[in-house]
Amino acid sequence: MLSGLLWAAAWPGIGGLAPLAFVAWLPLLHAERLHDTLGGRRSFVPWVLLAHFVWNASCSWWFFMVSEPMPTRIVSVTAPVVVNTLLMTMPWWLKRVAARIISPRVAVPAFMILWLAMERLHHGWDLQWPWFSLGNVFGFWPAWVQWYEVTGMLGGSLWVLVVTILLDAALRNRMIGAPFKRHAIAAVLVVLLPLSSSLVRFHTYEERGAELDVVVVQPNVDPYLEKFGGVDALTQLEQMLAQADAAMGPGTRLVILPETALQERSYADLTAGPEGLHGLWENDLGRSASVERMRAFQADHPGVAMLAGMSSYYLVPQGAPKPPAARHLGENTGRWYQASNAAVFLAADGTVGHYRKSKLVAGVEAMPFESVLGRLDDLALDLGGTTGSLAQQEERAVFRDRSAGFSAIPVICYESVFGEHVAAHVRNGGDLITVITNDGWWGRSPGYRQHLAFSGLRAIETRRAVARSANTGISCFVDQRGVMKDLTAWWEPAARRSSVRLNRTWTPFVKFGDVIGRVAVLLAIVLLTALLLRAARTRYRNSGTRRAMGPSGPSKRTT
Repeated sequence: MLSGLLWAAAWPGIGGLAPLAFVAWLPLLHAERLHDTLGGRRSFVPWVLLAHFVWNASCSWWFFMVSEPMPTRIVSVTAPVVVNTLLMTMPWWLKRVAARIISPRVAVPAFMILWLAMERLHHGWDLQWPWFSLGNVFGFWPAWVQWYEVTGMLGGSLWVLVVTILLDAALRNRMIGAPFKRHAIAAVLVVLLPLSSSLVRFHTYEERGAELDVVVVQPNVDPYLEKFGGVDALTQLEQMLAQADAAMGPGTRLVILPETALQERSYADLTAGPEGLHGLWENDLGRSASVERMRAFQADHPGVAMLAGMSSYYLVPQGAPKPPAARHLGENTGRWYQASNAAVFLAADGTVGHYRKSKLVAGVEAMPFESVLGRLDDLALDLGGTTGSLAQQEERAVFRDRSAGFSAIPVICYESVFGEHVAAHVRNGGDLITVITNDGWWGRSPGYRQHLAFSGLRAIETRRAVARSANTGISCFVDQRGVMKDLTAWWEPAARRSSVRLNRTWTPFVKFGDVIGRVAVLLAIVLLTALLLRAARTRYRNSGTRRAMGPSGPSKRTT
């Protein structure tokens, strides 16, 4: 339990004392040693489950703040906590299996490999939830992890693991009277060398690229009572444009509105085909009332581009194959459509582009394992807008405005958790990260502060500035060192204007990706294969011995 509480004390938005990450697992490791020394007959795994459950529950209890019926709220808390607890326990269990089947000497390296592989794989399956990857603990400590530009976030996970193992070895040896200074000195060096190099990089790094004047808008529209139908969609847009207008300067070239800022739900004349569409239909976004109003705003502010979140739809052409996550337009129409959590971009020259959110929240925007279990949209957690299985976009698109000379990376809410995802946008030419989000679902809880921490890490990994527009806070700007500035208050309408730099060079992480994670997965496959082969070989030998012994003792041949 102490290990779980130490992780909570270290985690952003909870305790925020990131250095505690280096010692958080020491109580659990010591408990494991006591268990094995005392010859406990019961499995140690339940104690590992307890530690990780305390950690996850302490850091993600804010799921319970969602304003839904009590059964739904309970599920929204327990599902991610239970899944994450089980996944975090797997490397510990396999570590003990490796020690028993292969050798105790392989237990520690096996644990490190399996943990890093688990974090890597947790970024890309149907229940992806890498929120609690160890390297994320330094989200509000950018001066400590400037080397993420080389390793990515998993470099921080490896850092925590190595220091923890060295400290544990030093404590173990000290308690049994064996030499311990070598491990203690190694642990100190492993902390100080990356830290000192990071501090030097932090204080000597100079931001690169041309300047761009940007305005981010925080309308503070209540997501439950106003956002999705409580207040007219165009009235909400007028409010946001008024906020932007008040904050703009003569050099402003980009205005950013938050996730799902645009909402139009009209299905008028759908049976007539695309020419009869009204609303935010990707088939012809230029005809929507929201886009027309934004163009009028641009006419009053020449040279300004606009980026906004939207709940959009796509009408599948007649006769075209049914795409994934398609929905019936109507039982009598014979037509299909897709819903998306998306972003729309209006360049200064009048061109319109859009991007669909690619990393979807399991249970809200995507039904896990739908190809196996079938459509389960009725079980989706309803957070307004478009729920159930949404359409995704495989291409990591960027929004280009040639007149102002920038290429914006659209990062919608949850996507800011995924470093390699953002790096792929950078490789496609992006020079400015724009995070649009709505963090108001869980009220004034640690959730929105934890989410903010990821923006700083993405800035360091890619050396791209971040402009963050949140419906209900926190909106801000993040420089290329991961330092946040011009932060808005929570639950308060605001607009911020700042100058950001447009860096176009690639960091090693952008160029090579998550090398640590890929290597860990490869080594994990080799390790698990070795475990299976060794277990099968041992079982075969044991079965052969039993056959030779027979029911009455050893045979003559065996003797």
